[in-house]
Amino acid sequence: MTTNLVECINSVLKGARNLPITALVKATFYRLNELFTRKRFEAEARISAGYIFSELVTSKLHANQLASGNIQVNCFDRQNEVFEVREMPSGLEYAVDLRRHQCDCGEFQVDRIPCRHVFACYANQRLDWQVYVHDVYKMDQVRWVYRARFRPLGNPTTWPAYNRLRFVPNPYLRRVTKGRPRMMRFLNEMDTRILRRPRRYRQCGVEGHSRSRYRQSVGASGGDNAR
Repeated sequence: MTTNLVECINSVLKGARNLPITALVKATFYRLNELFTRKRFEAEARISAGYIFSELVTSKLHANQLASGNIQVNCFDRQNEVFEVREMPSGLEYAVDLRRHQCDCGEFQVDRIPCRHVFACYANQRLDWQVYVHDVYKMDQVRWVYRARFRPLGNPTTWPAYNRLRFVPNPYLRRVTKGRPRMMRFLNEMDTRILRRPRRYRQCGVEGHSRSRYRQSVGASGGDNAR
């Protein structure tokens, strides 16, 4: 919920990328089994201990609740649950719509958990803030995510025969083994070394030259002229 999906996959498959395809599949299977078992056990333990939300969300909710103490609340429309809040001492004003789950700061819409302005509205109107936390952060939902249980692979000789469609690889899509693979991703401002212009040799001013290559080219051309 809070980390890039690619980084999560890399952490699970760390150290298994250079394995053969069969060993890679088996490593992925067993590591996912261990991950699902551990996460399911942690969720069940927190539920039995009386926790409603995950640890990360609980800490963030607590921080937002403490930050709501320096916020003034003006009930703009009580029937539609619209409020106007003002941060002190900066004096910044934000509009909060509890019915639509919106706040001008944007945190309420993105995180789906109450921000500090929403907490101030809850405290002013004595509302239950847990109702406005999205269900994805609740521990019973986390346990439901890791509900899948894996079965042992067993001996491959005992597996049933596969009589379905077989996939034939396309030889034209095969990666070229020689040279550096072509980069397909989009460049951004972090790729400063790739985005900068080609180097120019100071003596001739031509792109792509270096001191060693320039001498070789001069020597070769000189030898041809001597002939």
